[in-house]
Amino acid sequence: MKPPLLTTTIGAFPKPKYVPIRDWFDSAREKGGMNTSETTYQYTIDVENNKNNHEDLFKRAAKEVLDIQIRSGISIPTDGEVRRENYIHYHCRHLAGFDFNTLEHRVLRDGAYETDLPAIRSKILHSGKNYSAHDYIASQMVSSKPVKFTLPGPLTIMDTTADCFYNDRPKLNAALATTINAEVLALVEAGCKHIQIDEPLFARSVKDALDFGMEGLERCFYKVPKSVARIVHMCCGYPDHLDDNDYKKANPSSYHQLSQAIDEAAFDQISIEDKHCCNDLKLLEQFKNKTVIFGSLAIASSSLETVEEITERLNAALNYIDRDRLVVAPDCGLGLLPAQLAEKKLKAMCKAAALV
Repeated sequence: MKPPLLTTTIGAFPKPKYVPIRDWFDSAREKGGMNTSETTYQYTIDVENNKNNHEDLFKRAAKEVLDIQIRSGISIPTDGEVRRENYIHYHCRHLAGFDFNTLEHRVLRDGAYETDLPAIRSKILHSGKNYSAHDYIASQMVSSKPVKFTLPGPLTIMDTTADCFYNDRPKLNAALATTINAEVLALVEAGCKHIQIDEPLFARSVKDALDFGMEGLERCFYKVPKSVARIVHMCCGYPDHLDDNDYKKANPSSYHQLSQAIDEAAFDQISIEDKHCCNDLKLLEQFKNKTVIFGSLAIASSSLETVEEITERLNAALNYIDRDRLVVAPDCGLGLLPAQLAEKKLKAMCKAAALV
């Protein structure tokens, strides 16, 4: 009998109510829309000066989120990013060069939303203190499965910060990649075997991705040994709130434009959406060297997928890619969903993966 397909999650999970920080997703669920500047400010006031006092709560939350995933059948869970008020800015807070006090107003993602962002006002340098190893070890200690750790990619950081210093996108991309690599290597040293860089901006900015984005990703994974899975996630973007059917996501045709460069790049796995965009599955034939993490759950829909529909789509996908190079996952993080619905969706997905 063939073994069941591996399953994983992508990153964000709804935070338990007792966690002392709120994030974008909490804002979207509770107030009907994301507010970057508000959550950034709240984090600064309530947590940054007292974060050591909250360690037990963060560990408790990580265990709760990991337990949900593991009992659902997930092979490679994540910590749900429970420590992060903002997935991207959490990394930036550990770098020199960022100003979180005087924010810059920006309109982002083709006018999809506008907000106030932290600014880059001097040369970006890593602090030398690695947060990722600490966070990973704390989560792995409460997990019976190997934990995947996620980090934002350079282009994605550039999209949600305001550059007031470099005025040179390739140079800024390289500087940010160097800081990410410092965290990646710390994770390797700590024993992490699954490291994921998220670059949803590749689907929106194909030219930047091809011109210097792939090079930035390879810089992120510089000196990572072959024993570690180097993973890249490229979704088409979160909507502003659950069941927001009018949100302007990236065009999934970007996957086809990027496929050759992805397949030739120096990483091992590529995570793509499929449930939302229902790709032409011939796309999978373009990935001859990569394992594909195949998005099989809609992360911004309150509708619960059936085991049968997921199974049918996975069987169709296997007509275009080898079984040992297909991993099953949601399209993206599950932060927009209520925790109970997220668990129901994961259970359906894992049951389907076991049946295929």
